[in-house]
Amino acid sequence: MSSNFNVDSIISKLHQLRHKKGKIKTKLKENEIKKLILLAREIFINQPILLELATPIMILGDIHGQYSDLFNYFDHGGYPPNGNYLFLGDYVGRKYYSTKLWKLFLTCFQCLPLSAIIDDKIFCVHGGLSPNLTSLNQIKNIKRPKEVKDHGLVCDLLWSDPSPKNKEWGLNERGVSYTYGSKVVNQFNQAYGFDLIVRAHQVVDEGFEFFANRSLVTVFSAPYYCGEFDNAGGMVIVNEELCCSFFKEIMENIGLFLFECPSDEKDRLVFQNKLKEINL
Repeated sequence: MSSNFNVDSIISKLHQLRHKKGKIKTKLKENEIKKLILLAREIFINQPILLELATPIMILGDIHGQYSDLFNYFDHGGYPPNGNYLFLGDYVGRKYYSTKLWKLFLTCFQCLPLSAIIDDKIFCVHGGLSPNLTSLNQIKNIKRPKEVKDHGLVCDLLWSDPSPKNKEWGLNERGVSYTYGSKVVNQFNQAYGFDLIVRAHQVVDEGFEFFANRSLVTVFSAPYYCGEFDNAGGMVIVNEELCCSFFKEIMENIGLFLFECPSDEKDRLVFQNKLKEINL
């Protein structure tokens, strides 16, 4: 990597664009973007594919390229490295790239970690569970770069969805992977000692939505998704005591309003094994 390649300078340029409206352009050179991708790829490939993370941490679901919304979450939780974040995937939106850059981005995406465990108690993944998953070592042993096929363990981790229609496994209306019910969630958590599964992958009205008696939560972080959904965006905040609260971002008329969920039990999850209060 060239000695005159300044990542902080690039971040500063991108930060200056956060309040611009309409089509956003910046003076990043193609060569700078290539270097960033290669640097990120090197970092990802040297991380475990199943991350082991510590609290405090904030968890974000789908962003889908909604650039300004990302900065709103940083405003609340602190900018990296002062704020510690786990992103669950679906980073990009439906935009256009040159063919060369698109292929280079793909080589980076194929090296990303697939899941994470927070303080041995929270399992995090983009889509969900798999009938092919019988040991966490199966995830740890996946080699990268990894292309995603339309079936198998990796596909399920990225594409499966919870469903109240079945207690165990069912066909997924997406036409790929499976749906899983509350029985599958509870058995998985019990087998591995988890209190909670945090996943993304689906638009939910309030930015987060519980499933299986609060043993799983879906978090979706792109408010007013595609300009077509009237949904809020959510962020899970986990403190050192493994207590979770939720930050919610909503679009209403022209203004953007940020607020936290009430501190009552209805809108806050407190793990059963650590019953402590938190006021954010």
